[in-house]
Amino acid sequence: MTSLIIFCSIAVLSLLVVSIANQREERQRSRRIRMHKLKLRVDELESLLIHLVNLQENQDILIQINDEITDMYRAMIQLDSSQTYLEAGLKNAEQRTASLSEPLANPPKRLLESDAKIALAQKHLTEAAKVIRHRQAHAKISMEEMQIYIKELSYQHLMVDVISMIGQGHKAANKSNPLSAQAFYKKARQMLIQSTHSDPRRHQMIKEVAELLDGKRKSISPSLMPETFLNPDSQQDSEHQLLDEF
Repeated sequence: MTSLIIFCSIAVLSLLVVSIANQREERQRSRRIRMHKLKLRVDELESLLIHLVNLQENQDILIQINDEITDMYRAMIQLDSSQTYLEAGLKNAEQRTASLSEPLANPPKRLLESDAKIALAQKHLTEAAKVIRHRQAHAKISMEEMQIYIKELSYQHLMVDVISMIGQGHKAANKSNPLSAQAFYKKARQMLIQSTHSDPRRHQMIKEVAELLDGKRKSISPSLMPETFLNPDSQQDSEHQLLDEF
């Protein structure tokens, strides 16, 4: 009887040890999977941030994207503090926050030449909106802040189309092809009119594009369209400044 009790005790203990080992292995596996997903997401967001710098006028949005990256580095450090490169990544993200708080050195580059580049830029803006909504859902920002940021991203989504179309009109005007230029300007005005965006800049842009069509002006005000390198009234020959690397 004693032998049976000892045998049963050993069996139970063995099962307990195996169960603990399995649970530990499962936790480690879950941690590895979580870590891998976070690493991939950080890479995606850092790439997104690079592209958004060329598309955004509101730096607070860039800071929010970078804050999401910072939060993810902290989460990874909690999962595995032995990975020293994570501390370096966190430090770089924190330093980037400081640099993003300074005025942008260059104006946005929303004037793109191909439909594929326009679509990719708008995809980046849509992805940024998802990040902003995610941060609000996790109480990182208020509902009011989210609405402001989403509205700005929506405006820039429209401007990628409109400014690229106006740029094509400027190129045609520079080549002494007024009929083609008018066609591009009309298309830009149509995009603006069809949009329901409430930003007052859209209404001012409609007014100025109408003046382009009437011959009352040659370019859009730099405050609305700082991408001035193709302006017919500019002396610069800087078509290489198009965002070809997008």
